[in-house]
Amino acid sequence: MKILVSALVTAISLMMAAPSWAQKYPDKPIRMVVPYVAGGNLDVISRLFAQSLSEELGQPVVVDNRPGANGNTGMEQVARSPANGYTIAMVAAGTMAINPSLYRTMAFDPEKDLAPVSLVASGPLVLQINNALPIQNFQELIAYAKANPGKLNFGSGGNGTLSHLSFEMLRQRTGIDIIHVPYKGTSIAVNDLIAGHIQAMFDTLSTAAPMINEGKVRGIAVTSAKRSEAIPNLPTVSEAGVKDYSADAWSGLVVPAGTPRDIIVRLQTAIAKIGSRDIIQKRLGVVGSEAVGSTPEQFAATIRAERVRWAEIVKVSGARVD
Repeated sequence: MKILVSALVTAISLMMAAPSWAQKYPDKPIRMVVPYVAGGNLDVISRLFAQSLSEELGQPVVVDNRPGANGNTGMEQVARSPANGYTIAMVAAGTMAINPSLYRTMAFDPEKDLAPVSLVASGPLVLQINNALPIQNFQELIAYAKANPGKLNFGSGGNGTLSHLSFEMLRQRTGIDIIHVPYKGTSIAVNDLIAGHIQAMFDTLSTAAPMINEGKVRGIAVTSAKRSEAIPNLPTVSEAGVKDYSADAWSGLVVPAGTPRDIIVRLQTAIAKIGSRDIIQKRLGVVGSEAVGSTPEQFAATIRAERVRWAEIVKVSGARVD
């Protein structure tokens, strides 16, 4: 919340210094590209903010889902769009921080071709296990995996996804031998987790919480640096014994590189203002996220740090998508 307030104050002061022509932006509808399928965590957050941005900016903000290649398909379109503020995109760790290390070649450079506007929201993944496992907590899972090397399977929404690499980081930090089973989407993986075809997986809190509350799976930890207010009984992975472990399912707003600074400030000001509202914070809480509303510079620093973190995990794990 301190970041949100600071960003809002900074953005307002910058906006007051902006030239008068910038106050006219926008004067036509804005397209918000979401580089993943509709219905996912990022899509839900995108639509929540798009609706409020429409009200704040006085123009329609239309969500345009462009899935494919772990977000690369949609983001290539954004990178090639005119840098005029009328094409914006809601991105995640995969598109901005993981893909540059995961793909041998990309048709665009996220660092050079896209400009950060604001880190919008952030939330944890949840480590969940099949109910049939004789395990009640995180420590017992690690002990069981070490006593049964190669006998447990963990699922993910696909090779190189955040859910996959979060488990790869866990394997590296704990030394457990557990087999990765990639799926074409987390919904299929969740079904197999419930059925016992796989024994564990990471998933966003918005998907995991209902399954945990209904007793279909057992939640044992969250990946964030602090406990989630939405599910406070679960410890963080770091609290449970793996020091310095952290993996956030964050969302952020970017625009094509070269977009005028005044337009970036206008968008960032609106994001910070929207994120400070109680109703938005409550709605984000439902999907296990918290508003951030950082400055462009703070968001750029987050992306740089995330790239370093995930590049190491991709390298050691050998994960690759061609």
